[in-house]
Amino acid sequence: MTFGARLVQHRKNAGLSQEELSERSGVSVRAISDMERGRARSPQRRTTEALLDALDLDEAGRAELRRLARTGRVALSSPVWSLPMYVADLVGRDAELDAIANKPNGLVVVHGAAGTGKTSLAVRAAHLLEGGFPDGQLLIDLEGSAQPLQRLLKDLGVPAEHVPEDVNGQTRLYRSLLADKRLLLVLDGARTEEEIRTLQADPGCLTIVTSRRRLAGLADATWIRLGGLTEPCALELLASIIGAHRVEADHETARELVRLCGMSPLALRIAGNRLASRPRWPLGHLVEQIEERRLAALTAGDLDVRGAFEVSLAHLPETARLVFRRLGLLVGTHVTPALAAELTGLPVAEAELALEELADVSLLDPDDHGYAIHGLVRTFATGLIDATDDGADRRMLAWLLETTVAAGVLFGQTGDARRVRPRGRTFPDVATGRRWLDEHRDLLPEIVERAQARDLHDEVARAVIALSHYAAIEPGLVWERVFRLALASAREPWQEIVVLGQLGWVLFDVAGRPGPALEVLTRAARVAEESGETGHLGWVWLIASAAHSGLGHFDEAERVCLKAIDSMHEPMDEHYARSVLGVLWRSMNRPIAAVTAHEEVAKEQRAYANTIYELSALGRTLGWLGLALIDVDRPDDAVAALTEAEDVYKRAQMASWLARTLWHRALAHRAAGRLTESDEDLGQALAGFRAIGDGLGEIEILRALADNAESRGDHSAYQHHLRDSLAACERWDTDATREIAAEVRKRLSGG
Repeated sequence: MTFGARLVQHRKNAGLSQEELSERSGVSVRAISDMERGRARSPQRRTTEALLDALDLDEAGRAELRRLARTGRVALSSPVWSLPMYVADLVGRDAELDAIANKPNGLVVVHGAAGTGKTSLAVRAAHLLEGGFPDGQLLIDLEGSAQPLQRLLKDLGVPAEHVPEDVNGQTRLYRSLLADKRLLLVLDGARTEEEIRTLQADPGCLTIVTSRRRLAGLADATWIRLGGLTEPCALELLASIIGAHRVEADHETARELVRLCGMSPLALRIAGNRLASRPRWPLGHLVEQIEERRLAALTAGDLDVRGAFEVSLAHLPETARLVFRRLGLLVGTHVTPALAAELTGLPVAEAELALEELADVSLLDPDDHGYAIHGLVRTFATGLIDATDDGADRRMLAWLLETTVAAGVLFGQTGDARRVRPRGRTFPDVATGRRWLDEHRDLLPEIVERAQARDLHDEVARAVIALSHYAAIEPGLVWERVFRLALASAREPWQEIVVLGQLGWVLFDVAGRPGPALEVLTRAARVAEESGETGHLGWVWLIASAAHSGLGHFDEAERVCLKAIDSMHEPMDEHYARSVLGVLWRSMNRPIAAVTAHEEVAKEQRAYANTIYELSALGRTLGWLGLALIDVDRPDDAVAALTEAEDVYKRAQMASWLARTLWHRALAHRAAGRLTESDEDLGQALAGFRAIGDGLGEIEILRALADNAESRGDHSAYQHHLRDSLAACERWDTDATREIAAEVRKRLSGG
């Protein structure tokens, strides 16, 4: 309904002619005629008020006619435009730009943490899509605008005197101006869904919203989450600011710089601007500043990483701010509601709500098992910690260690390690406990060191002892550091003996250093004899026998192994020790005796193997049996034993030992002349070792593939696999890999 049409209706309802209305209002007949015919659609305010008085309308009628008069006075002057210039060096956002380009109208919400480049992405998208929106592109900063609707009307060309005073009137005018238009609107820095519902352009338009919050309550939106850049894109952004030549000249330092910047576009832009304005600075100088001063070093002009995070945190409830501050104490980057509750003293439900609120403003990232905090956000949280949080730190560390006990005991215990029992904490099943340990394994050195600084020595000793069998299932060099650290917390002789025994195992079986292993194990035996704590002595001697074997002291190894067998207190421990004796006999060139020992032990173990510990013991016996059967020229029987071991390790989910078993089965196939089957097993083993990060395993498999290629007379494949193994040696770079590398170079040179 137009102003003129409604004026005609009101005049006729009042029973007035144009002349009579003119006489009552003082408005000329010609002006009334022009208004009613639509030739004059925007009467002045004085004219409108005179007509309203003459027609004697009620309040609703007067309001409607005033609105129609205002609407008639304003019209969208196309195209309208208020976009800032786009960031020329936006990188790493092609997929997001494509997602926006594929949305011809409606609503797109770009959300993410402070500094991820949400506004830059939205502005670039708006510029790229200019041709599809002939009526214009507008941006309004919601964080910096107290009355955004009035600002939008102004940008749309509405004179200030024509803007209604009330919000409802402003909204009606806004909607009337956008009707049937093709406009792109960027609403930057939104905080609530209600803001968007009020300001969102009409369905035929495209509205791009940027927000730290996900704004999940909006209907029919497309959500795009922005995180940090990938390393290549981060380096590209840095190079675009400071010049590619500076990045290429010191590539490793550039990589360290982007890592310290958390791959954050804002932090990288600040770092780049500082370096660009200081062309003589080496990249390492800024790296040192960031390492020393952290967020304080990431400020340039009006760009400030800390300030961006403070804005995200400022509007949250007190409980969410408390949880965030305490996350500065976190070991690692992952937090669950239970751990957050431990850190804050809040009920778990309240802690989870706080974590959700932090995730909603993109300070945390939800994942399958909780929430992750990364990069500079973690640095920001750490900077908020003060002395009042010391108690929370102690509670968290104690909780982590007790949780480690609860998970570790699920994998079985041997000797005096059985003296450790959980205190209250439990896991519903082995899989859940294993997942928890897998997530925290590489964090254990930090957990132990921080707990020791808090005098939580008993908690440390109990946790590390409880991990003894999990460590054997998931071998890695991290265990040497864990067990060495734990020695300082072993306050009782039996604890020291168990920890020394585990350290000896790591040194021999994982690090390949039998001499240092034997020194540690001798110390453990001495402590046992002096204290009378002999419950773990059988295991100390068993590992010592393996160390003697590694040094070539086979007679002494056999004597100590028999002593270990006699000292075992549990049948399954004795069975395992007897199987180790079979391994020793194989090393002593007594393969038939080894086969007999392994077959007898495997028969007994099959009768009860159900737990992780029992399955792992059976799997190892079968694996050792397979190798012994290869020695006695029974490769088909070896394949059968190793296939059974494969099934056992799959049941126990022991990835490292499964890869090792596939490698050994490949050797059995090679012994039988089946090189194709051998290559297939080696390929699976290679994938397994790479998946778990076992460098030595990867290298050995590549050497075995080279041996197969040599057996086939395929010189090209032989050289290829040897070069790959040499590259892996250089990548891992340990004493052991350097020795292997020397052998590989000799083979490559034809020596």
